Amino acid sequence: MTTVSLVRCPSYEQAALGAALDRALAPLGGLEAFVRRGDRVLVKPNLLAGEPSERATTTHPALIETLLRRLLDLGARPVIGDDPAFGTLERVCEACGVAEVARRYGVPLTPFNRPMWVKSPRPRVRPTFCIDQAALEADVILNVPKLKAHRQLYFTAAIKSLYGCMPGKRKAFWHMACGPDARFARLLVAFAYTVRPALTVVDGVVAMERDGPKGGDPFPLGLLFAGTDVAAVDTLIAAVIHARPADSLLLNAACQLDIGTPWMAKIAVAGESLAACARADFRLPDLVGTFFSPTRLARSIWRNYRMTRLSKAKRGMRNASVKAIDSPLLVDERGREL
Repeated sequence: MTTVSLVRCPSYEQAALGAALDRALAPLGGLEAFVRRGDRVLVKPNLLAGEPSERATTTHPALIETLLRRLLDLGARPVIGDDPAFGTLERVCEACGVAEVARRYGVPLTPFNRPMWVKSPRPRVRPTFCIDQAALEADVILNVPKLKAHRQLYFTAAIKSLYGCMPGKRKAFWHMACGPDARFARLLVAFAYTVRPALTVVDGVVAMERDGPKGGDPFPLGLLFAGTDVAAVDTLIAAVIHARPADSLLLNAACQLDIGTPWMAKIAVAGESLAACARADFRLPDLVGTFFSPTRLARSIWRNYRMTRLSKAKRGMRNASVKAIDSPLLVDERGREL
């Protein structure tokens, strides 16, 4: 059985978040079961776009702050990283409040702009994946997604958040190149298990319903989810929000790939009972398809170029070469070992 924690958290006040986080992590051995003194910890939130945290587009900065405090208490060396779909990491973090938290605790923001190629755990989906060097350098990856309705994937949380570890517009390209929705969903799942975070903590205190991944409505779900297997975490979330199995593209893909634990019968729920927390009133969207047209991709690339060229000029070009890293195995784009 795979354990997934489900705990109530009524607000983003630090006292409430701290107590809820401790209850969520206790059945998993506590945060100290995953992090040791001196570890480089990549905290990977959902930082989709530069909007205020009240809109529920991004992981709430208060949850990130709670995690940073505990990581620093354990002697870890955390960094915050993502590759936003809209704008630079710095601008998105300023807008949603994460930058202020990072400054307060002296934690660097790490843009994902150093691509490396690694072998996929499901070569039939893709033999290799492009992943940012920051994820490869980390001793521990802590996945901290936001629970959101999603017009293309029905709902997203643990699995989809990790797609942000693929740097640049490659993410949008695969929307265009994959074709059928089910094929794109399989790519997302295979990529998530390439990144393979040590721990996932899902922000469901205020989720987004109706029309995500941005532009939906905040929904006070009042829950935190935590687990070590991203498919298991998303499976429990699907049960809580009454997601229709036929429309749960990512969980269906995990079943097809036989990866992770996308079956409730194999999940042990710790904390609150599923029946007590289930919310049939959470509004899920009608699916519109995952395909991006070439025109949409071109517009996205141009918009991102305009938004990032100033910050890139200041940073300068970084050298993408890195030292050898044992796991996952580093390869070039054709799958040849480096």
